[in-house]
Amino acid sequence: MAFSHAKVLGKRGEQMIQRLIELGEGYADIYELCELAENMTDRITHFVSLRTEKSGRKVTSPALIMQPSKQGEFQPIYICMEGVPDPETTLSKRYELFKKAASEQGHEIKSLVVKSSAEFHEKSLYFQYLIGIFHMNRLLKIH
Repeated sequence: MAFSHAKVLGKRGEQMIQRLIELGEGYADIYELCELAENMTDRITHFVSLRTEKSGRKVTSPALIMQPSKQGEFQPIYICMEGVPDPETTLSKRYELFKKAASEQGHEIKSLVVKSSAEFHEKSLYFQYLIGIFHMNRLLKIH
């Protein structure tokens, strides 16, 4: 599991940490992401599909953006990195599971085209890039 974070001011003027928490690429990881969605329905703000091309394959990274915690000024973003085939080019049971979880929670999946993690020298730089993309698309808030 890898993660990186950004610090922004929270509602009470405290620093809030917005952190990407990486799950794996396989079925077990998608099941875990869907389980998080099912068990933390009140904290979900967005279901996101980050589409890219990696090693000549079109792939997507399913992600859940959560509400900040009530205490501790922490906002997690759970992500399964670049292991799911892009649903626009290939049918995938893993993406269908993610899509079903979004539908069951009453959310639509927001799709964004992003750079591949392979374009960054360190995963932490890639995660900082994604946090910036989320801010620009108003999926994360700077208070």
